[in-house]
Amino acid sequence: SIANSMVNSKILLLKKPRVWWELEGPQVPLRPDCLAIVNNFVFLLGGEELGPDGEFHASSKVFRYDPRQNSWLRMADMSVPRSEFAVGVIGKFIYAVAGRTRDETFYSTERYDITNDKWEFVDPYPVNKYGHEGTVLNNKLFITGGITSSSTSKQVCVFDPSKEGTIEQRTRRTQVVTNCWENKSKMNYARCFHKMISYNGKLYVFGGVCVILRASFESQGCPSTEVYNPETDQWTILASMPIGRSGHGVTVLDKQIMVL
Repeated sequence: SIANSMVNSKILLLKKPRVWWELEGPQVPLRPDCLAIVNNFVFLLGGEELGPDGEFHASSKVFRYDPRQNSWLRMADMSVPRSEFAVGVIGKFIYAVAGRTRDETFYSTERYDITNDKWEFVDPYPVNKYGHEGTVLNNKLFITGGITSSSTSKQVCVFDPSKEGTIEQRTRRTQVVTNCWENKSKMNYARCFHKMISYNGKLYVFGGVCVILRASFESQGCPSTEVYNPETDQWTILASMPIGRSGHGVTVLDKQIMVL
């Protein structure tokens, strides 16, 4: 069953030279959405978990993998359950941006302090969004694409933690407008469920869903690739991948960007 397959889920690690290691996932019926690596610890955040009704629901759970002990530890939950959201690591913080549950789409943003095992809200993303991607470059968190108001987005927005409001401002019930989030030049293609990575001072975006066929609720992965230069605030279209991809993975290995 789905529950059993999730409890016995595996994580594959690529180790030089071209050797795959199999790692046991956390022993819970969870489909994690986001992964973050801090000081060689692996954090799995949010996603969906199997509920008592036999259906999957958005999760707020966070697990940390310790490679020294080859073990998983449950950490403090996020403030709200999130699926199809984005994360980024800046310093000792893991930032979780927007996302959704079955009934609600979020713009809220929160961060996790790895030293204190504690979450706190920070300045919210400008709009409700899910299916976006996040990557850190130059100590700033870039968010690209996603789905907003039932349409796929070209939007690019950057979060600069050095411009955060005070704790008192963030905890007020009334929203305090600050300058943490800043819009940048839009991508050439609207896309969601894509992948993005920083390499040599630039951002590279791969694939995703560029067109959603709402009538049939089908989606098609696109092969397009583009790169962003933060110095010029410009996007450049690169050679397309051989096939369209969505829900894929991307990493840098031996000075090459690998799409999995």
